[in-house]
Amino acid sequence: MSKKRIYAAVVLAGMSTGLFAQSRRISGTVSDPQGPVMMANVTERDANNRIVSAAQTDINGNFSMEVKSPKNKLVITYVGDKTKTVKIGDAETFEVMLEPDDHTLTEVVVKGARTSSGGLFIPKREVSVSQQTFNMDAVEGMSFTSADEALQGEIAGLDIVANSGNLGSGTTMRLRGVTTINGNAEPLIVVDDKIFDNPDETFDFANANEEQYASLLSVNVEDIASITVLKDAAATAIWGANGANGVIQITTKRGSRGKTRVNFSYKFTGTWQPDGYKLLNGDDYTMMLKEEFYNPSQKGTATTNIAELNYDQSWAEYENWNNNTDWVKAVKQFGQMHSYNLNLTGGGQRAQFRISAGYDHQTGSIIKQKLDRFSTRLVLDYSVSERIKFSTNFALTYTGNDENYAGLLGIAQKLSPNMSIYRQKADGTDTGEYYIMNPSGNSTGTLNPYTGNYSSYEMRNIRGLGNPVAIANLAWKKDQTYRITPDFAIKYELLGTGSDQHRLTFNGRVDFDIYARSVPTYCPAALSTDAWTSASYNASANTESNRFKMGGRVELVYTPYFRNKDLSAMMLARYEMSTSKSNGQSIEMNRLPDGITSPTAPGDLRKMNSSNGRSNSQNWIYEFHGAYKGRYITTVSLRADGNSKFGPKNKWAYFPGVSLRYNVIDETFMKSLRSWLSMAALRATWGMVGKAPDADYLFYSTYNTSAGYYGRGSSSQAAASIDGLKLDDLRWEKTTSVNLGFNLGFLNDRIEVDFDWYHKDTKDLLQKSVTIPSTTGYGSVAYANVGAMTNDGWELNVNGRDIIKAGKFSMSAGVNFAQNYNEIKEMDKRVLDAVNSKWTATSRGNLDKATPVYLNRVQVGNALGSIYGFRYKGVYQYSYEYLQNHQKENHLTPAAYENWINEQLAAGHTFPVAVGSDGKVIMTSNGEPQHLVYNYDSGSSTYTFQGGDAIYEDINHDGQVNALDIVYLGNSLPKLQGGFNFSFRYGQWSLKTRFAYRFGNKVVNGARWALQAMSTTYNQTAAVNYRWRKNGDVTPMPRALYVDGSSAAYNYQGSSRYVEDGSFVRFNNLQLAYNFDKKTVKRWGLNNLQLYLSVNNLWLWTKYSGTDPEISTGGWGIATDSSQTPRAKSFTASINIGF
Repeated sequence: MSKKRIYAAVVLAGMSTGLFAQSRRISGTVSDPQGPVMMANVTERDANNRIVSAAQTDINGNFSMEVKSPKNKLVITYVGDKTKTVKIGDAETFEVMLEPDDHTLTEVVVKGARTSSGGLFIPKREVSVSQQTFNMDAVEGMSFTSADEALQGEIAGLDIVANSGNLGSGTTMRLRGVTTINGNAEPLIVVDDKIFDNPDETFDFANANEEQYASLLSVNVEDIASITVLKDAAATAIWGANGANGVIQITTKRGSRGKTRVNFSYKFTGTWQPDGYKLLNGDDYTMMLKEEFYNPSQKGTATTNIAELNYDQSWAEYENWNNNTDWVKAVKQFGQMHSYNLNLTGGGQRAQFRISAGYDHQTGSIIKQKLDRFSTRLVLDYSVSERIKFSTNFALTYTGNDENYAGLLGIAQKLSPNMSIYRQKADGTDTGEYYIMNPSGNSTGTLNPYTGNYSSYEMRNIRGLGNPVAIANLAWKKDQTYRITPDFAIKYELLGTGSDQHRLTFNGRVDFDIYARSVPTYCPAALSTDAWTSASYNASANTESNRFKMGGRVELVYTPYFRNKDLSAMMLARYEMSTSKSNGQSIEMNRLPDGITSPTAPGDLRKMNSSNGRSNSQNWIYEFHGAYKGRYITTVSLRADGNSKFGPKNKWAYFPGVSLRYNVIDETFMKSLRSWLSMAALRATWGMVGKAPDADYLFYSTYNTSAGYYGRGSSSQAAASIDGLKLDDLRWEKTTSVNLGFNLGFLNDRIEVDFDWYHKDTKDLLQKSVTIPSTTGYGSVAYANVGAMTNDGWELNVNGRDIIKAGKFSMSAGVNFAQNYNEIKEMDKRVLDAVNSKWTATSRGNLDKATPVYLNRVQVGNALGSIYGFRYKGVYQYSYEYLQNHQKENHLTPAAYENWINEQLAAGHTFPVAVGSDGKVIMTSNGEPQHLVYNYDSGSSTYTFQGGDAIYEDINHDGQVNALDIVYLGNSLPKLQGGFNFSFRYGQWSLKTRFAYRFGNKVVNGARWALQAMSTTYNQTAAVNYRWRKNGDVTPMPRALYVDGSSAAYNYQGSSRYVEDGSFVRFNNLQLAYNFDKKTVKRWGLNNLQLYLSVNNLWLWTKYSGTDPEISTGGWGIATDSSQTPRAKSFTASINIGF
């Protein structure tokens, strides 16, 4: 081999060896001050800055890669950190520490607090609409089943009333009055910018009560960071048809950077019922009933065959009716709630997460009520790069609510106190068997307790109530719901990413709402002694409803960059669509075999039906926000809503909104005031929102396949009929709102004042089931536009932070006031005729349900919720016969007789006689005082008043009490409502108090109406012991007078006697908390530790004679206390531990 060839071979081998030596594997770890960095980009770059190789760090910040040359460099980048460059050289491992990007951090600080009403995120000092935010940290450690409970008394203009004290009963909410007369009048609930509406498409909001509202807010309170209430139409216009009643925006907690942190909290809550009415004991009850049965006939034998009242030891059932049972106490108990919540949160620069789970187990303050609720939520935010970010929010809630089959408290209040809970032996001791009354005898008396195993016919009302303890333990109602709400979102910065660049942001989202509900019920035959043919014999039912809803959203947000720093602007364009499918079915069976509770088992089918619905909607939104010098601000929005519930003429509706703000404080002439005045701003808004009907298929002629049969015998065929007329002219219900307000801040915003005045004008009100002429072949149409109404009001909210501060001590306080005036401006006469009930002389109401009859009067020019009835003036002290006897005994002439009566009337004595407008008796042509009658018609009267009867004012002095004497008695809507709070802090200790109030509203006390009627065998309040018994008695309580099924009573008419002032101030919460010092808990290996002790519903200041005046209204109706379970009192002890 030649020397040249050998030399060439050596050179080539050396080069080859060198090349292979340069390509090697390296590894390392990337961290920043927060810890290891996941998904950091590690790139090898040559001298020309070209990428030669690349890798990414794992969850622990580790990376491994093959590099090509030791002369190249490593470039490490991560969002939020400064880019770092490292020479490769001969190193095999690398420990890289990134530094935070100061520019990025500074930008966040400059932006400051921002808020959104569903569209753009706007700096707080540029918000021109009427809204109020409540931070849930203010109620940390307190016990709430749902967030609406926490809001009571905190938001000006938001009236929140608890539906009852039963588990899961929910609340009724009205924001700035009532703007709709039918369907859902609740504010729209939005959770993380997604509509969280009621999933049950068939839900009847107008007649709903108690636990029917429980599904409206299935969000774990521990997951909520803040709640923002949008009030005026300019704020809610971006929600279009959904925001007609206002919007409540819930923002849930999200993950944050840092090491994984674990937080666990446990709450124990004990609940008990407040003291209610003092009821009659067994002896007083028996005495009242004997008097009640005696008075109509004045016969001493009136109760001879009513064995339940006679204490007859020879009667076989004697021991079961020789008691003094406190039925109310028997159905009450000490309720408990155990609440467990666990969450994990953390993440690095690129990804943050929060995982939470909560479990509540609660027993009610009424026996056999139990609620179990499990919720979980996963929130993940992942930044792929500076431009791309993915987010997901997955929530699941399960609620199992074991409710009472019937209203136990209402039953217990009316039940006979001398009846036993358990069947008793001859020696008076209890057996293990619940006492159930024997079948009722007959009205003729041939079948009674002394002729066989019967209950007295006169006691049939008591028998109809049942044994509430037996009902609680043997019958059941189980309400189970599942709700899953996942969503997936992407954010992509199409242009620049910095504040000194034009920015165009794309946001896309897909969301789902999956809901299922099942409500099985069962009533066993053991609760009644009725025959097998009874409809309630082993009766079982089940109702199921399901809904699947899917929505999608795409939007572009453009933020231009201006060289002139005095200018700023943002604009948004969005398209949304949603589709939902729902179905429901129900079945009722009875006469099932013993031990079988399923309605699908063989038995007698009582009822079965099914339903389905489908709806689609889409909308377009444009919003612009601009500011000059941060001083002159304007926001404009326009939303176009399309809904399949309308015909082609009105399928689309357009909802604009405009708002202006002027930050006066920024003017140079205000400079001298800025040392103590930190904010002074004026606001003005105008906007429009709308409402669509709740029902589907209104634009179609629907058919009913259960219309019957036609034909005869075997040739008969099932018939179908048109079930509803096609509504192609139905219009959107629209509300136009004007809002004027101002903001003031003092001492660097330590004291903030917000004031708003508003006017809302609602037109084309939607009404269900509107009557139409029968000549059309139909009785009504499903919906119609029927009228207009207005709401005017004002709100004032004042908050003071650290208004007193001395050393370790500080005090904060807040108060809000709101007033609303509602007025009906126009109303279709067909609706007025249908809604305005006609007076019936014999109609009193339903004592079983504690719902007295008051005329429902809806009048143009008046407000909704107005109460009409007779004016109660007391009890007649003397009978008409007393007057006649006095004349005969004293041989008075007609003139002397008349003078004597007038003297007695002037002295304040009362008689059932007609009185003129001058207060003097009206005499007949025969020289007798005209006897006051009830409903004189066609030559006779329904009733002639007697001594001891209730006095109803004869308004027109015509000698009779009838429909012409019905007057306005008040309104159920409050004239003023709001709340106030005080917070005190000393070192690590804090004390918080929260109050809510309502003033000026009237409540019909139906519970007292039923418990003081003295016309049936129901138990009554102890107040009836002061009833009228003889001539001359001065008492507000009429006489006891039994009324059988053939006549109506006259002593408990719908009158002012039962219309009470519902004003109250409620001490909602008192909480003492201790936050352990950080250094102390660090020594224990913890991040934080807090202890809380709260007392809830501590006190109630009110003139209301019932248990609780917090009663809601619905639809056209009035506020009626129908013996629903009142809000329980409770205490809560909780601990919060962070690891």
